[in-house]
Amino acid sequence: MKRFWTKALGTVLALVLGIVGASEIWPERAAKLLLAGLNLSAGLQSETVETSFGEVHYLEGGKGQTIVFLHGIYALKEHWIDTSRYISGDYRLILLDLPGFGQNQRLDPEQYDYQRQAHNVLETLDAIGVEQFHIAANSMGAQIAGQLAVSIPERVQSVAFIGSPVGVSSPTPSDMELAIEAGHKPLVVTSYDEYEARMSWLFPKEPFIPRPIARFWASNEVSNAESNAEIWNAVASSNVPKLEELATGIVQPTLVLWCDEDRIFHPSGAAVLAEALPNATLVNVSGCGHLPMLDKPAETARILSGFLN
Repeated sequence: MKRFWTKALGTVLALVLGIVGASEIWPERAAKLLLAGLNLSAGLQSETVETSFGEVHYLEGGKGQTIVFLHGIYALKEHWIDTSRYISGDYRLILLDLPGFGQNQRLDPEQYDYQRQAHNVLETLDAIGVEQFHIAANSMGAQIAGQLAVSIPERVQSVAFIGSPVGVSSPTPSDMELAIEAGHKPLVVTSYDEYEARMSWLFPKEPFIPRPIARFWASNEVSNAESNAEIWNAVASSNVPKLEELATGIVQPTLVLWCDEDRIFHPSGAAVLAEALPNATLVNVSGCGHLPMLDKPAETARILSGFLN
């Protein structure tokens, strides 16, 4: 991971040198400039599209068949940049900020129900002009991907669950599931200390992220603490079939990439999901947690590319 950031930042050295001294004075501006440089180095452009629920931000790059990347709860489109750079030469990539997340305006709580989220994602893709597409999805995004794969099979060409998905019953309960039973919500943060503590839930070893970007992301999430709590409750109360139940109807080729050190959903769930899917490829990866696209971007891209090929 650190090797990637060093290489990527090197491609925008002049930009970095120009803002390092200003990062303490204008931290948000510094973070945005760094992110813009990283997008550029990965061959991605920032785009927006108008929908009935407001403007949606996304990154796009590459040519060929389309891969749509869907992040998890409280995550960002930028979390896919590291992995996407390894495959952008062969595919057209669409990295979405899911409606109501990231740079997009917050929506009313009922918009975060899984059924509504799937509808909003489809409307977004229609507005962009995406017809047929592969999906690579993480965590909450995987539930949305499963619903799309079942509801519009003629458009979804394949599904890749990158990191553990929501909606699978693991024989062994995860650390997060045990924490929730005890009345805690490790992924919902209300302070900078809680944000930092959450890193140990997501990663066995926290990946390197440039300081201005890390602070910018943390600040945004803490400032949205009240809204994030409402989103958590809306998602948790969604009355839709879980991914494990949808799995038998997902007939497309499907990749299940699950990390052995995932604390959010236990790795024992990987075999459960793979068994339920009619056309699954299961890959267990060691040395990563809930977000392999950040933990092991090169390996994640290699596995995804091999599956797509």
